[in-house]
Amino acid sequence: MKQQVRPSRAVRTAFVVEQTLGHVTHYRNLRSYAALRTDVTPEWVPIPFAVSGRARFVPLMRSNWSVRASWRARRALDGIQARESLDAIVFHTQVTSLFSRTHMRQTPTIVSLDATPINYDSVGAAYGHRAAGNGFVDRQKFRLNQLALQDAAQLVTWSEWTKRSVIDDYAIDGNKIRVLAPGAAPDYFAIGERRTSEVDSSSAAGRVRLLFVGGDFQRKGGPLLLELMRDPYLAERCELHLVTGANVQEQPNVFVHRGLQANSPELLRQFAQADLFILPTYADCLAVVLMEATAAGLPVITTDVGALSEAVTPGASGLLIEPGNAAALRAAVAALVDDPARRDSMGSVGHALARAKFDAQRNNSALLDLVVDLGLAQQHTRRAA
Repeated sequence: MKQQVRPSRAVRTAFVVEQTLGHVTHYRNLRSYAALRTDVTPEWVPIPFAVSGRARFVPLMRSNWSVRASWRARRALDGIQARESLDAIVFHTQVTSLFSRTHMRQTPTIVSLDATPINYDSVGAAYGHRAAGNGFVDRQKFRLNQLALQDAAQLVTWSEWTKRSVIDDYAIDGNKIRVLAPGAAPDYFAIGERRTSEVDSSSAAGRVRLLFVGGDFQRKGGPLLLELMRDPYLAERCELHLVTGANVQEQPNVFVHRGLQANSPELLRQFAQADLFILPTYADCLAVVLMEATAAGLPVITTDVGALSEAVTPGASGLLIEPGNAAALRAAVAALVDDPARRDSMGSVGHALARAKFDAQRNNSALLDLVVDLGLAQQHTRRAA
């Protein structure tokens, strides 16, 4: 049996994490799990999206997120390494890593990503994103991303969709890629355990509660749900609960919940009380909220974009529809509203799927294990030198 090399000290690791969209939830969850470890000493480097300070007066910093994120990450790492050497670095996403190749060549690095730039180009129109062309700047950006992926000792992708792009589009060795979705926190699984253990849990009298959670109301298809609730048949049978910061005017049987934080008791209550989760998004890579919905034992209706199909077993745990197809959305909702037994069955299948793929505790522990393995090797190399 191979003897494990134990660390002379906890593995000192910089976690460089962009603070945009669902990455904020991932950052908070990862911090909570790292706090339970005695073999990792984290240096947290959150990279804010907002433009502030002198960056407001530098055109490229002001307008280009890749430049802004990479510059901020490089400066932060320079400061950390000046105080004490790191044993490992984690970048999430690769956007933050582009200007730190010197650090990556000196310190073993994990790059974690939910989508490659080419993945993002395929869904980016709904984000207001311009897909890359063949001009000089776009070619340089592609090359910077490719080099960063090459320099990483280990890559962690949130989905098979992203892994395929890393291999096929960027010519990276698939042996150094591991698929680890950020997953859902334990509280969502506890909701799912209670729901799936109940008999006829969806068949109680009253309106069927539809739940939507999304900050970007337009991109995630929120207006389609408002239109859906104007349908007399569904309006009589359903009530729609929207968790969003958008300025949405309430209408009959539509309730807006603002200011709910990730993993908060108020948000968890919405998942516990819902009967059906709906995300009719026009564009997403792999929405964390779908992992939470499946963990909570909710049947899901969402769109076949990005890697969302990896969070649904079509026909078994939920239904996939074409983005923007209001008729398909109505048909899918009506089918599940009228069939509580099918909702129960789908919720159970989804909960099992989440157990297998989207357990945040297991997946974040696996990520931290990778960090420790890299850091131990770095410590051993330094001692040998």
